[in-house]
Amino acid sequence: MSLSDLPDICLLKIFENVHEAKELIQLSKVCSRWSDLITPRFKRVKYLHLMDASDAVDYIDVNSLWINPDTKWNYDNLFELFSNIKIIDTAAFDYHGSYNLPEIVKNNPQIKGLIGYFDLKREDYDLSDIEMFVAEFNFDYKKVFRPDHLKQVSCYYFFTDDLPSFIEYFPNLKRLHLKLCGADGVFYNGPNLSALKILELCTSDYIEQEFTGFHFMDFCPSLESAFFRCWARDIYVDESIKNYNLRDLVIEKAGFYCVAIDNSSKLSWPFLKKLLSKFPNLHHLAIRNFDKLDVSNFDLEELIKLLPELKILDLRKCKNVTHKSADFLTKCCVKQNRSIVLYHSLINEPTEWPKLDTNRELIVYGFDFMKHCFYETWDLLPYLLDEDK
Repeated sequence: MSLSDLPDICLLKIFENVHEAKELIQLSKVCSRWSDLITPRFKRVKYLHLMDASDAVDYIDVNSLWINPDTKWNYDNLFELFSNIKIIDTAAFDYHGSYNLPEIVKNNPQIKGLIGYFDLKREDYDLSDIEMFVAEFNFDYKKVFRPDHLKQVSCYYFFTDDLPSFIEYFPNLKRLHLKLCGADGVFYNGPNLSALKILELCTSDYIEQEFTGFHFMDFCPSLESAFFRCWARDIYVDESIKNYNLRDLVIEKAGFYCVAIDNSSKLSWPFLKKLLSKFPNLHHLAIRNFDKLDVSNFDLEELIKLLPELKILDLRKCKNVTHKSADFLTKCCVKQNRSIVLYHSLINEPTEWPKLDTNRELIVYGFDFMKHCFYETWDLLPYLLDEDK
C-alpha cells in the first residue's frame, strides 16, 4: 500500500510527526491532497522566532516557526506560506542583509507585533498598524506610530521624564513592561493610564531613594495585575488611594549582587499593612526574595483578615516562613471557611506547584498574567502576551 492509499486521518497523523519546516513545505508540494492536509498547519503559525543553536534545523511547533540564523529564506515566500504570522522576533532576520523590514511589515498587514533592536531613525519605517512593540524608544515614536494604536509595550530602558508625553500619545495601552531609568525618587505627573490592565515595572537605580512605582500605579485605575522589581531602600505609598480592580501583585527584591543596599528594611509588616490596604480585592500576592522580611504567624493571620479575597500567597525566600507557617495558615482558613495556598520554599515542594526557574518564552499565547507572569522572576517575564480574539 502506498501513502496515497491511506485515508486522510492516517496521513494527518504522519504529517503531525514531521516538524522540520523545509520538509513539511516539500511534502505540501507533492500533490493537492497533501497540500490541503498540511496547509492548515502553516496557517496556525503565528510567531516567528530565532533559534539559539546554529546547527539546528528550522522547525514548526504548535503556533511558531523557529528559524536557524544560517537559514536562507525567500521572505516573500515565507510570508506567503505562513500567511498568519502575527508577531516577529526580528532577530530572525538580523543575520541576512537582504531583508527589508519596512517592506515586510507594509506587505503583511496581519503583522501586529515586533520584537528587536531597530534603527527607527530611518525615514522609511511606517509601523502605523503595529499594536505590540518591544525595543528601546530612543527615536521619535510619533513619526513611526499612529497615536492611540499601541496596546503593549516592552522597553529595556525608558527615562521617567519621558513617561507623561509617552502615555499621552498612547492612552490605550493594556500592558506596559518597563525598566525605568532615573525613576527612584521621581513622582509621575501625567495623564491616567485608563485602559492599562497589566503593569510590570523595574527600576535600574542603585541609589538610596524612594521607589515610586506604587505612586505611578495610582494613575492606573483599571489595573488588574502588577509586577514590581525594586532596588530602593524606601518605598512611597499613598494609602488613601485604593484600587479595587487589582487581583494580582508581585513584589520582587532586585538581584542578590546589590549587597550594598538593604532594600528590605522598609518592607516590614507595618509597612505591608499600609501598602496592602490599597488593594482590598487582591486574590494573588507574591513577595519574593526579601530574606530579611520576618513574617510571623500573627502577621499571617492579620494579612488574611486584611485581604478577604486572597487565594494564593507566595512568600518564598522570606524569613521564618516555613511549612509550620503553612499549617498555621490552614488552621486560620478553616476557622474562616477559606482556602489559601502558601508557597514558602524554592525546594522540596510538591511537583504540581509552579516553579520559578523555567525557560523564558518571548511570546506567549493568551493575555493571562497568572498563567504567564505571576510565578516567574522579572528576568523570565515574556515580552508579549498575545491577546488573540
